[in-house]
Amino acid sequence: MLVFETIVALSTPPYKSALAIVRLSGPKSKEILSHLIKKDIDTLIPNHSFLAKLYKDKNELNSEIIDEAMVTFYQGPKSYTGFDSVDFSLHGSMFIVDELISTLIKYGARRAEKGEFSAQAYYNGKMDLLKAEGINDLINANSQRAKRIATLTLSGKNSKIIHSLKDRLLDIIANLEYYVEDQYSDEKNDYNEELNKANLNIKEEIVLLNKTINLTEQANKEYRGITIAIVGEPNVGKSTLLNALVGQDKAIVSPIPGTTRDVVEGQKELNGVLFTFKDTAGIRKTDDLVENLGIERSYKTIDSADVILLTSDCGFKLLDSNVELMKLIKNKPVIKVATKRDLGHSDEQADIQLSALKDDLSPLIDLIFEKLALNHKDEADFLGQREEDYLKHIRDSLQEASIAIDDTKMIDIVSDKIRTAVALINEMAGEDLNKTMEDIYETLFSKFCLGK
Repeated sequence: MLVFETIVALSTPPYKSALAIVRLSGPKSKEILSHLIKKDIDTLIPNHSFLAKLYKDKNELNSEIIDEAMVTFYQGPKSYTGFDSVDFSLHGSMFIVDELISTLIKYGARRAEKGEFSAQAYYNGKMDLLKAEGINDLINANSQRAKRIATLTLSGKNSKIIHSLKDRLLDIIANLEYYVEDQYSDEKNDYNEELNKANLNIKEEIVLLNKTINLTEQANKEYRGITIAIVGEPNVGKSTLLNALVGQDKAIVSPIPGTTRDVVEGQKELNGVLFTFKDTAGIRKTDDLVENLGIERSYKTIDSADVILLTSDCGFKLLDSNVELMKLIKNKPVIKVATKRDLGHSDEQADIQLSALKDDLSPLIDLIFEKLALNHKDEADFLGQREEDYLKHIRDSLQEASIAIDDTKMIDIVSDKIRTAVALINEMAGEDLNKTMEDIYETLFSKFCLGK
């Protein structure tokens, strides 16, 4: 991937449609465009679209026309990529698209690799890694909640938050470094006072980071979608419940115990959140080899699920006595569902009693949202496993700094831990790791005018 080359790619799905958009971006964009249109290239107005015939070679007599298209020229650095770029809005024939791309390549472009337009934008300072990942998250959003979360992270607020944290940490380092010589002197009052002040500030940052991490974990779970395992003994209505929840006949329903021998799943978006419901084989002891294989898969599904719907039509004593099952669901949200209420079955141990065939399932859905705290009003500013991991590493470095203050009272050790946190922030945003020391020196000189 060479970001300073001129690249071209189809920006819409590669299918026949009414329209297709081809994007050209890079230093040679304007020159390459000049070979295709008869309009004077120097009269182009940036960000304005115009109708033009696209020729394979405008200077060739009776040159073949590729298409008549809407063309928009963007002049760098005021473009998505930071380079000059051109968008061609064509008729949606893949033959026309291929012909245009081949012609653009002929005059000096090359086919773009995956994500290369965003890579150009990143290298030209149009976005940081956090925003680049936000774009990818928005493209891959698979539910209303996922879209909303991705849109929030794309706003750039996460970059502002993380850079604001960096500025505060740099201030702490600068203040500590100012007193670094005092740690070896007899006058300890100012030195200890500065250490205590730094410790209070660090602990405040840890509290804020823990809140941010919790919201990020929740956002990641909601963005990916929630997996719910429907678990219970054979013939208690698990398959009927699955079908009712997803609104389709996904699982075979039969009065014969052991009908479900493999995990059957269905998806449904509920209140904007994507759920994957998994109907598992009935948990019981059996000599049937195939059914036992299904039960083993049930345990694996239970282990990976976010929520367990524990179902029964005759009480939960047998399930509660299943050691392996109880071990798997010990730290998971569990909802006990007493099924077949229409047949007179009930259980005081159950969290909810229902008939999947006849009842409105809204109370069960409300209970699921309550168990997972999906009705929260706080929104995350960060999204993705990468961001979550970085935030945790930054917090851990600050915790180590706080411990170092309590244990050693040595400013150089404390500063080193905070410096690690600053380096992680720079790395998280995709900045050069050498920038960490530059940031520290810049803050020191601007704060104290050292050396005048």
